[in-house]
Amino acid sequence: MGKRRKGRELLVQALYASAISGGDLMDCLDDQLERRQASAETAAFVRPLAGRIAANGKQIDADLNVLLENWNPERVGNVERAIFRLAIAELRYCPEVPRNVVINEACEVARLFCDEKAVGFVNGLLDRAAKEIIDGPAPEQP
Repeated sequence: MGKRRKGRELLVQALYASAISGGDLMDCLDDQLERRQASAETAAFVRPLAGRIAANGKQIDADLNVLLENWNPERVGNVERAIFRLAIAELRYCPEVPRNVVINEACEVARLFCDEKAVGFVNGLLDRAAKEIIDGPAPEQP
């Protein structure tokens, strides 16, 4: 497994732990990095990404809420929400990561922590997110 994939998995676990416990995301991430004995390279990749999520959480959650307009947000599980927050942050704040990589990585993390229905949900929602966040919203039809 690649260092970045491992970092994304750890960050999803930290996002989940932070959401459940109400703890600080960076503290939860440090705990995960230590408990899972992550390499320095993995930590170096994931810490700045976690910092972007912590600093821009309101914007990321606003993006997610718009994407969930036809869904009851309470039906989205905490694990799926953590995956979406990570992927939306990468789409919005990491232009060096190609959108197909962001979506594929999110689906692989969902495959690890969720069932196949969730993987399809993650794929579909993030495909839409990529189009709206990167390309901008579609123009309104007359």
